[in-house]
Amino acid sequence: MTTARFSGTIVFSIHQPRYSTFKLFDTILFLCKGISVYRGPATGVVPYFATQGYQCEMYDNPADFALDTLIDASRKPGELEKLDQAYRASVMHTSVVALLDKQSHDDDFERLRRQQQGAAARSIGAEIYYVAQRTLKNAIRNPQLLLAQTMMSIVLGLLVGLVFFNLQKTVDPGVQDILGTLFFIVMNQIFGTLSSLESLLKERVLFIHVSLFRVDDV
Repeated sequence: MTTARFSGTIVFSIHQPRYSTFKLFDTILFLCKGISVYRGPATGVVPYFATQGYQCEMYDNPADFALDTLIDASRKPGELEKLDQAYRASVMHTSVVALLDKQSHDDDFERLRRQQQGAAARSIGAEIYYVAQRTLKNAIRNPQLLLAQTMMSIVLGLLVGLVFFNLQKTVDPGVQDILGTLFFIVMNQIFGTLSSLESLLKERVLFIHVSLFRVDDV
């Protein structure tokens, strides 16, 4: 029997977890009024707050202990400022700042490299492939919209076919009828694509994100 292993990052925003759940977390981030007061392993919560003068009782849940500590600090501006300064002076904050600086440097270097090369990280064919693949998946996830668009295309094809059916091959009125039909088809195609603007506006942030990073990094 083989067991598949999943490697990835999972983010939890959780309130008062059980200790059996709390100890499974690799990294804990505590916020109080939008201020970071701790970011580190779950096993280091009790020792860290002990150095700040907060003692956890023997059989107390570390998650409840940390929550009570932050509630108490939120009611006392001096205590919150003390925890903030202690965190900024800790190795945890230094490592986070170093990681952000490295990420920012890598992003700037990637943008500079692309500007110097004057080319995208992937070919036009690859970009069309990934965008088409995403569009197809979104269409499959919304069967009602897919069915409506399919029926609209069929009805339009029948209408255009009926317009061209037995069309007179004369200069007048045959040519004008053909021009009118072509105008109708072109205008329908133009206004029919306006429905894609909604999804583009909703996913604008995603498009900007993808344009800044390679496809493999997304």
